[in-house]
Amino acid sequence: MVVLAAAVLTKSGKSLLSRQFVEMSRIRIEGLLSAFPKLMGTGKQYTYFETDTVRYVYQPIETLFLVLITNRSSNIVEDLETLRLLGRIVPEFCSNLEEESVSKKAFDLLFAFDEVIQLGYRESLTLEQVNTFLEMDSHEERLAQAIKASKITDANTQANIRAKQLAKEKRHAPASGGGSSDVPLSPLEPSDKPTPPTVVAEADVPKAAASSSKRGGMVIGSKKTGKEDLLKKMMNTGELEEGAPRRAAAGPAASTPAHLASVHMEAIHLKLEEKINAVVNHDGGFQSLEVKGDMFLTVSDSSNAAVKVHLNKDHNADYAWKTHPNINKMAFTKDRVLSLKDPSKPFPVGSSLGILRWRLQNTSGFTIPLSVNCWPGDDSVSIEYELERDDLTLNNVTIAIPLGGLTPSVDSVDCGEHRFDAGDQMLYWVIDKIEADNSQGSMEFSLDSQTDPSTFFPISVNFFGESTLANVSLIDLYSSDTGLSVPYSSEIVLGVERYEIV
Repeated sequence: MVVLAAAVLTKSGKSLLSRQFVEMSRIRIEGLLSAFPKLMGTGKQYTYFETDTVRYVYQPIETLFLVLITNRSSNIVEDLETLRLLGRIVPEFCSNLEEESVSKKAFDLLFAFDEVIQLGYRESLTLEQVNTFLEMDSHEERLAQAIKASKITDANTQANIRAKQLAKEKRHAPASGGGSSDVPLSPLEPSDKPTPPTVVAEADVPKAAASSSKRGGMVIGSKKTGKEDLLKKMMNTGELEEGAPRRAAAGPAASTPAHLASVHMEAIHLKLEEKINAVVNHDGGFQSLEVKGDMFLTVSDSSNAAVKVHLNKDHNADYAWKTHPNINKMAFTKDRVLSLKDPSKPFPVGSSLGILRWRLQNTSGFTIPLSVNCWPGDDSVSIEYELERDDLTLNNVTIAIPLGGLTPSVDSVDCGEHRFDAGDQMLYWVIDKIEADNSQGSMEFSLDSQTDPSTFFPISVNFFGESTLANVSLIDLYSSDTGLSVPYSSEIVLGVERYEIV
């Protein structure tokens, strides 16, 4: 089966949109479409006809015609299946099947046609999968937005630093008789030499605040000077990761494991990132659920840039899969191999390229990785967890329970460590690793007074994993030219965007 083009025409023969899937001149496609109303018979029971070179397969849609132009050797049954799917797509995007509505939604229809037909061949997709593919966000767009936001933050940080320096200079002017302050001000002009990042230990922060106070004298203004402000500045300037100050201010938080943070990278590196965003009712149902993943390929050696990535075939059918536009979609669908459409072209060198994306689309059979239950009693509360999937290993698990102003006394805990943060009124339960050997655990604590059971919700959970929920794994990576295996490195990171029990 080879579909040459798909078009939407009026009954008078006016072309509203046309999409060609093979190389074809504009004169030829215009000639084929203009011949359609002349060749179409009336009062016939079938909706296709042939010429010497092509076959027309069409379907009336109210006042319009949806037309497929194929070669004569194509399978008419496959053509009709393709026409039937396209016939469902057009009303999906155009609520009113008239010229104006089709023209307004022309690009949306073209993008949907491209999902269904690839290089003239029909993809095995459903209407729901097409909608899922079209709704997926762009990694490049999110990256550009993140860079823009980072630049704005840096500019605001530099402005704040300069304003504070000017205020300090003005404050010291009377004491020094109008001369310059004895505290040197660092220049704001950009320097060619990179400034090494300053690492400040949590215990050293009060010392730094105290020494600064001695040099500058009395500071009049906000009380938020010292540890809290210094940590905030370090976050804004990038000297300290966001997770570090939160550990000091809001109790333990799940940090990236050391073996994931420092991964040895070969000339070809593959990174699989998967995030889960879930709000789970305490009775087990979902309020919201989203699982999304991306695979990134980084090539740093041009001699090995022409490669193919072979994935496992026992993937989860509940997920929708989307490849990069330059990836051979047929090879991925059939053999689970990620390779470029043009074998002669290598992957770009020196940049991280997103080559595969997946999203959970069928949530009915999804099993959450970790369930957490809260059992409030008259004078004590029990918290228990259970690993719902034995194939997963979760690292740096943090379970945060709100207490609503009460002070807990932990009576027993099966594993891990616990800590109460009086500042944010949270009890943190931290377990280094949860796997099949310790798939269940509980902690029991008592309170100084009784309270409403709803006080202990929502319970927040954070963790990292080294395997994906969609069961995506790498089999091999080999050269497109020789077919031999190529050395590569890889990492898999399963993380949490939001995981709450309400």
